[in-house]
Amino acid sequence: MLTVVAVAMSTAGRIGLDFAGATLPYATFFPAVVFAALLGGVPPAIFAAWLSAAVVLIGFTDRPGHEEAVNLVAFLGTSALAIWLVNLCRNALLALKRSEHARELLLGELRHRVNNQLALFQSIVRSSLSGEDRDKGEAIALRLDAVARANTLAWSDQRIMTLRMLLEAELQPYRSSGAVTVDGPDVQLGPDAIRNLALVFHELATNAVKYGALRGDGGRLEVQVAQDGGRRVVTWHELNPTPVAPPQGEGFGTRMIRASLAAIGGSIEQDYRDGGLVCRIRFEADA
Repeated sequence: MLTVVAVAMSTAGRIGLDFAGATLPYATFFPAVVFAALLGGVPPAIFAAWLSAAVVLIGFTDRPGHEEAVNLVAFLGTSALAIWLVNLCRNALLALKRSEHARELLLGELRHRVNNQLALFQSIVRSSLSGEDRDKGEAIALRLDAVARANTLAWSDQRIMTLRMLLEAELQPYRSSGAVTVDGPDVQLGPDAIRNLALVFHELATNAVKYGALRGDGGRLEVQVAQDGGRRVVTWHELNPTPVAPPQGEGFGTRMIRASLAAIGGSIEQDYRDGGLVCRIRFEADA
């Protein structure tokens, strides 16, 4: 049906050329052949070519002669070449579509398996560590949960994930009180940056809840996103009503933050002031 419609539209164009005084008997029918080849493949395209030839010979040719025969052969020959080329492109597009579908299925299975493994690790950690180590087990389990959520974000159907979207997702539990603000331009992130930064922000937010501005005693957290040449800068500024003592030594959480940022060419500077912690996180713009 689409082939017939395409030929009918070409016929209308051919009538218009006649009114304009043109002498190109088959010019308007090539799009119909290409359209049929692209949508239906070789058989509909061959049908469109022969139907177009019949329309021209019957409807626009009074006395077929040598010139009309040459035009017909040229049209059919050119149509055959166009059908061959379009069919190559069509097959390549179909193969690409099948490959994309298979890739999506594989990624879906991989997402499912990875998240199941992380859930299993969480269960093992929580059940293996008890007593004095229970808090450590809970902290590890929560970090694994942050990894799982980061993977979900990185592998989601949403094609674009930005730095502000990641910050807002990590800080969502604390934003309802109005104690958290996120400002600055938005920038797109790649999958590696999403996974590593999710761990960093989770660790900083956890520390802010335990020791800093998000303890619930009137503190505030201000996060500012900026650009510094070819690097992104995130300023994490905690405003505490009471002084916070800096930690004694570098714990596992800080080492994990540094390792996560190093994986995307980043670094962190931490400044414990009387009014609260100020962190400056820098990482590559194309991470």
